Amino acid sequence: MLSIEFILPYTKLAPTVEQVYNEHPKKNKISMRMSFISHDQVKSSEIKSDIVIARGLTALYLNQLLKGKFTVLEIPMTGYDVLRALKKGYMEYGNMDVALIAPESVIYGFEEQMKGVDSKVRTYEIDFNSDFQQVLTKAHDDGAGFMIGGNEVISIAHKLGYKGIRIDTGRQGIRQVFDEAWNIHISKLDEELKTSRFKAVIENIDEGIIACDSDKRITISNACAESLLGLPKAELIGKKLSEINDLFDNPPFENVSNAKTESFIKLKGVPVAMNRIPLRINMNFESGTIVLQKLDNIQKMEVASRSLASEKGLVANHVFSDIIGSSNKMRETKQLAMNYSQVNANVLLLGETGSGKEMFAQSIHNASERKNYPFVAVNCAALPESLLESELFGYVEGAFTGASRHGKIGLFELAHRGTLFLDEISEMSYSLQGRLLRVLEEKSVMKLGSDKYIPIDVRIIAASNQDINTLVKEKKFREDLFYRLDVLRLTIPPLRERISDIPEIMNHFIQHFDNKNRRINHMIDPAVFEILREYSWPGNIRELRNLCERLSAIVFESIITVEALGKCFDFQKREHSIAFDEKDTIVEAMRMYKGNKSKAAMYLKMDRSTLYRKLRHYDLLH
Repeated sequence: MLSIEFILPYTKLAPTVEQVYNEHPKKNKISMRMSFISHDQVKSSEIKSDIVIARGLTALYLNQLLKGKFTVLEIPMTGYDVLRALKKGYMEYGNMDVALIAPESVIYGFEEQMKGVDSKVRTYEIDFNSDFQQVLTKAHDDGAGFMIGGNEVISIAHKLGYKGIRIDTGRQGIRQVFDEAWNIHISKLDEELKTSRFKAVIENIDEGIIACDSDKRITISNACAESLLGLPKAELIGKKLSEINDLFDNPPFENVSNAKTESFIKLKGVPVAMNRIPLRINMNFESGTIVLQKLDNIQKMEVASRSLASEKGLVANHVFSDIIGSSNKMRETKQLAMNYSQVNANVLLLGETGSGKEMFAQSIHNASERKNYPFVAVNCAALPESLLESELFGYVEGAFTGASRHGKIGLFELAHRGTLFLDEISEMSYSLQGRLLRVLEEKSVMKLGSDKYIPIDVRIIAASNQDINTLVKEKKFREDLFYRLDVLRLTIPPLRERISDIPEIMNHFIQHFDNKNRRINHMIDPAVFEILREYSWPGNIRELRNLCERLSAIVFESIITVEALGKCFDFQKREHSIAFDEKDTIVEAMRMYKGNKSKAAMYLKMDRSTLYRKLRHYDLLH
C-alpha cells in the first residue's frame, strides 16, 4: 500500500484532489492524507507517508529539509496555469503591467510558453528564503498593476494592498503527480524485489563471494565466504581486502586485466581457487568481486564432466533421417544442413530450447568426412569458467594445487580430426571467448600450466538459443569470435512454425515409447492433432516428446482421444503450464548439477524451499 501526504497550498484545491484520487485506477492501493500547512510550518509537522506531494515553495523547502528521508514530489504549476491566472487578472483589473512572482520552475515554464510573444509580464524569481514583502514592493514600484503567484505570495500582496491573482492548479497537474507517485512506488518495489533476489542468489550458492568498492573496502560477503574465512560479516564489511588476506589484493586488484582464476590459495588450511573480477568504468577501477571455490568441489565437478564427455560426447548417435518433419521449413533446413556437412567451415546453430540443435549437430558430423572421428559435446552453461577452461584445454601435472598428477587431456585434443560441439556458446565468459578465438585462429591449443602448443584439427559447431547479434552490441559476446563461428548459419525453426509436422512427430514418439514400455500400439484420434496445432509449444520438440511419453504410459485404451489428452494437457486454456513437464525439468536440473540443490534451484528460478517441496511432491528426495 502506497501512502501519500498531500500538502495543499489552499483549501479550494481539496475537492479537485479528492476527485482525482477517487477516479485514479490504483485508488485501492493508495492511502492519502491531505493537510494544509505553509512552508514555514513544515518543519514542526509530522510526516509519516512514503511520498509527500506539495506545491511551489513548500515542495522546495521539503526537498531541502528532508534530504532523502522521504520522496517529495512537486505539484506542477504549468505555463497554462499561469496563463489562466493572467487571463483572470486582465478580466478583473484590466490590461496593465503584471508581475509574475514564483519559483524558477514556474517562471521557466511560462517563458517557454510565451516565446515569441510580446508580453507585459515581468518575472521575479523567489525561493523559500526570499523576503516576499520586499519582492512584492519592488514589483509594485516597477509599475506592476497586479501580481500573480502562489497562495502565500498573493496573501501577502493583499495584506500590502496590492492587487493579486493566485495561480490555481488544474486537474491535469494533480493527476500527473498522482501517476508519478505511483510509478515511483512501483519502481521502488521492483528494486526491492531485485535486491532480495540478488541476496538470495548470493547467499545460496556454494561459492564464496566478496565484493569491494573503488577503495577496495568490502561491501558484500556471503555465508560461504564467511565460512571459508572464519570471520563473521560484521568483521568483514568495511575492511580493506588486504586486511583480510594479502592475496586478495596482490597483485593490486586494479591491475587485473580480466576475470580469470589467478591462483589457488589456502584459507584455514583448505585449498581454494580464487577468481578476481574487476569492474571498470572509463578505464577506472570502480569495484571488484572475488569468487572463492573449494578445490574439492572443482575436482568433483571435473570428474563428473570427464565422465559425461566420455559417455556422451565422443560419439554422435543421430543422422539426418532421425530428424522427423516433412514441412517445407524442415525440408529446407535439413537440406541446408546436409550442404553444410560437405564442407569443413564452422557452423552456428540458432534455435529455441528444445528445438533439436544437438541432433542437427550430430547429423552434420555423421554426414561429413569427419564421421569416423570423435564428436565431442560440451554445454558451456553447465560448468563454471575455471572448470570449463580446464575441460576445453586440459592441464599438465602441477598446473594448480589439486590437479591430477597425470594431467588431463582437453576436449579440443579429444576432438582432434573430429567435431567439437559447443552448446550454449553465448553463456561462455568474455575472457574464455578470447582464448577460444586464439585456438580457432592458430589451430593449436596450450594446456593450463604448459608453455607448449599442440596442433589440432577440429571443426566447431556452436549453438545458442539467444540472439548473439544483440549480445555483440551489448559487449557480452566478442564480435571477432562471432564472425569466426558464424561462417555457416543454420536457424532451426520452432515447432509452432511447422505445426504440420506435429502428426508425424507425435506418431513417431508414441510408437517409440510404446515399444520401449512394452505397451499396446496406440493410435491417435485426428481431433487430437487439431487441438495440438493451436498450442504455442514453448518447449518445442522436447515438450511434445514428454507429452507422448506420458500419453503412452497413462492411456490404456488403444486410441488416444481428446478426452485422454485432457488428462495430461490443458488444451482448454492452450497455455503452457509449468507443471506440464515440471517433474522432468526438475530431474534434468538435478542431473545437470549433480544433485546440488542450490544450483538446481537457481537454474529453475525458484528458491531452495520451493525446490525441496517439489522434490518431496514428486518423490525425488533420496
